[in-house]
Amino acid sequence: MKRPFSCLIGILLLLCCGGRQPEVDKVIEDGVEVVLNHFEPYVLKGEPSHLVLNEETRIDFEKEEYSGLGLKEPDFAEADSQGNIYVVEQYPASEFFIYKFSPTGAFIKKFGKKGQGPGELQGISGLIVNKSGHILISDRSAGKLLEFDADGNLVKETKVRYVVQEVVPLENGNYIARRTAKDSSEGRHWFLCLFNPDFEEVKKLDSFDMSAYVPGKPTPGTIISFYWRVAGNKIYIGNEQRGYDIWVYDLDGNLLRKIRKEYKPAPYSEEFKKQTEELAARQPTLNLFALQDMPPFNSFFPDDEGRLYVMTYEQGQSKDEIIHDVFNKDGVLVARVPLGKYGIMGRALNHLRATAMNGRFYRLRFKENGYPELIVYRMSWD
Repeated sequence: MKRPFSCLIGILLLLCCGGRQPEVDKVIEDGVEVVLNHFEPYVLKGEPSHLVLNEETRIDFEKEEYSGLGLKEPDFAEADSQGNIYVVEQYPASEFFIYKFSPTGAFIKKFGKKGQGPGELQGISGLIVNKSGHILISDRSAGKLLEFDADGNLVKETKVRYVVQEVVPLENGNYIARRTAKDSSEGRHWFLCLFNPDFEEVKKLDSFDMSAYVPGKPTPGTIISFYWRVAGNKIYIGNEQRGYDIWVYDLDGNLLRKIRKEYKPAPYSEEFKKQTEELAARQPTLNLFALQDMPPFNSFFPDDEGRLYVMTYEQGQSKDEIIHDVFNKDGVLVARVPLGKYGIMGRALNHLRATAMNGRFYRLRFKENGYPELIVYRMSWD
């Protein structure tokens, strides 16, 4: 009887140990939780870690049904809760800057006409769709913010008081925006700041030292990884100058969490060297040079379930894939997935932006023949 009893104890111990949750490493810095992620994802019970993408819609702007729209250089796309897609145009000579499509890719209308009058734009540096389905736009060139309804009718237009860039309206009426130094005491920095509804600066959320980016002096030949996105009631900020460390704020500018990850620097690829050389030839005053390694990350986007997808510089199995680190709503690394390349990632060419909404991944890219296309995938986690 001793042997069966011993086996039973062993089985119970194995079952208990097998069901034990791995402990996520965390520390507290200045009263803020820091989630410490390592090279490989945590394996958490009940946490999906496998992503399946199924293509639903493809808008190929080379095709006849789209070629006459006048959309030449799409920069990014956003979607509303109904699945309608808003593509933002950045071609300077375009007559309109916003193109609306149905969830199945049918063209609906274009609005945001180029001009200097009410409801007209000089360009778009930011667009979000709020909970009511209204389109909120930042026009850096004209120094104003605009709000359109879902049909493209102007609701409100607000002049921006300060010389700021990349203004993002928040659901609570505040704004975040990037500004340069006001005077010599702030040095050569970019500041990401929170502004109240009257556009008075409330607080600095982050800063980036630009002293290495001076015309005529040797300048790193990559994009600057000082990046932020807003989703729901969260602001996500990444800054390469503090490494792979993404800070999460609420809409009132309170720091909620830091997401930190170990990483292996990716080498500066031949693709980036070529892009650096192209840009240096066109703009000799930049005096660009190639780095030895790339920054810790390129960009990121959240989905509507609270996951954060961080685009690294690691190549996937195919030439068109880039590895993304995926963090859950608590800032824990739960997966590393290959996603189709949606940005050129160098300063020489367009830096396209991806987004996720309604359980779908929206990816803009340029085909090899130079024509743009938008691909919409359904995202399934298991």
